[in-house]
Amino acid sequence: MKNQVSKNSVVKIKHLQNSSWKRRKDARPPEIIRASKKILEEKGIKGLSMMKISKAAGVSEATLYKYFNDKNDLLNQVYIDWAEPFIEKMEADIRDISDLHSSLLFIAIRYLEGMKSAPKLHIILFRELRWNNYIGSPIHEMNKRYSSLIKKVFDRGIDNKEILSSTNFNIFRDQYLGGLEHIGIRKVLTSKNINIGKVSSELVNNLLTGISK
Repeated sequence: MKNQVSKNSVVKIKHLQNSSWKRRKDARPPEIIRASKKILEEKGIKGLSMMKISKAAGVSEATLYKYFNDKNDLLNQVYIDWAEPFIEKMEADIRDISDLHSSLLFIAIRYLEGMKSAPKLHIILFRELRWNNYIGSPIHEMNKRYSSLIKKVFDRGIDNKEILSSTNFNIFRDQYLGGLEHIGIRKVLTSKNINIGKVSSELVNNLLTGISK
């Protein structure tokens, strides 16, 4: 009986040890991403190397490559870690907005404020990540969510007869997002003085002038 109890205790201890090890292992990718984001915010991409990331995260370089293919893959995940909750909140909040103008204005303001909240991350996005194996990347998939959100707003605007049904969505989307990116890169990411609400309103008003019914 005592031997059986002893065996059960050993099995239980091993199970707890395995569970603890698995929890530590599962926690590693988020810890690595947080360490990378901290380095990016403090020193920018020039200060980022796999060696520095491994030291900051408290793991070996070999461990980094168990979870991420290379530095570019890790940078993609750092951006997604920031962007996913950001766009999820945007998707949830916009449900309470009914008209096209207010919806577009809401997206524009949130988009530019997002860039302002994480400038170094967005500088890396536009300079590095967008042009390196972009198609099919996590960032490409995230941008498709932006496009899908705008498409829903656009289609609702047509259904509500707020804009002409002949309006080409692809051109409209490219003008809208392209305008926001241009404003963001030239003004927000260079830390120039900018009234985000004002420029967002001007952009939306200009876009809707030619297509409103």
